[in-house]
Amino acid sequence: MKVAGKPMRSADFGRKAFAMKAFLKSDLFLRFLGGFAIGAVGMVMLQPEEPPMFSSTAVAATSTDGSAL
Repeated sequence: MKVAGKPMRSADFGRKAFAMKAFLKSDLFLRFLGGFAIGAVGMVMLQPEEPPMFSSTAVAATSTDGSAL
């Protein structure tokens, strides 16, 4: 991080890289990633085979078919 016009030291990069590696290996991140993967697979597998019943009704309700409102 650049503070008061001083350039960033190379030690700052190493410290930030270590912190990022530690976070990516943490239980918090791994549990989040696992839950995300399970949720994504579940969303794909639980998709309905037929379109929802209400979609055709909503489309039909928007057309006037020449009738006066």
